[in-house]
Amino acid sequence: MNSRILLLQTGSAPPSSDLDYGQLFGLALGLQPQLADARLGEFPEGDWAGVVITGSAFSTYEDLEWIAPAEEYLRRLAAQGVPLYGVCFGHQLLAQAFGGKVERCPHGWELGTSRVDLTELGRKDPLFEALPPTLSVQQSHADVVTVLPEGAEVLAGNAHWGVQAFRLGDRIWGTQFHPEFTAATMAAAVERVVPLMGGDDEEKSRLLSHIESTAQASACLANFARIIQVGRGVRTKS
Repeated sequence: MNSRILLLQTGSAPPSSDLDYGQLFGLALGLQPQLADARLGEFPEGDWAGVVITGSAFSTYEDLEWIAPAEEYLRRLAAQGVPLYGVCFGHQLLAQAFGGKVERCPHGWELGTSRVDLTELGRKDPLFEALPPTLSVQQSHADVVTVLPEGAEVLAGNAHWGVQAFRLGDRIWGTQFHPEFTAATMAAAVERVVPLMGGDDEEKSRLLSHIESTAQASACLANFARIIQVGRGVRTKS
């Protein structure tokens, strides 16, 4: 059975993080993915069992020469029936690639450990198999999906933004949150992002004090690996 997963890197783990993206995603997936860097124009062909797209410090709507080729690559993979899972920037890139829209969030940054609530569809979706209806998750984003692609359905949301996870068809998923982040990774992100937000040491200390482990959310990646091991098509539970 083909178990090759490609990790398409669109950014890097926060500086001073405990692990790099390859290690973080590998641990959560339960297997070591092959790495390719979209920023370097690396879009490898192959019989991929699945592709995961990472987070990034960039915005999908920036005028960067690798964004459009990355979108075309994802559309080509989808046409081949390859399951795709985008995280944070990857979530936004998938939405944009298939006709959605990404913009700056009107509510500002969402940073640190937060909660998301699964929708009725989300509670039945295999990406959230065996997970509770409310999840603790790690967040670090200023952009959000403001318009979903046609046919996409929301799987999770919260008070900060209503699209925290979506599915398009039966092979494409996105989560705005970071299932690969450890508590240490989240702390490193807070250290980096708070100054960018214009926050002070008090805000940084508050966010750091509320960081907690989000092992349940990390199971989304393990569930994605399980989905592609049992077959490329998925069906929600009735």
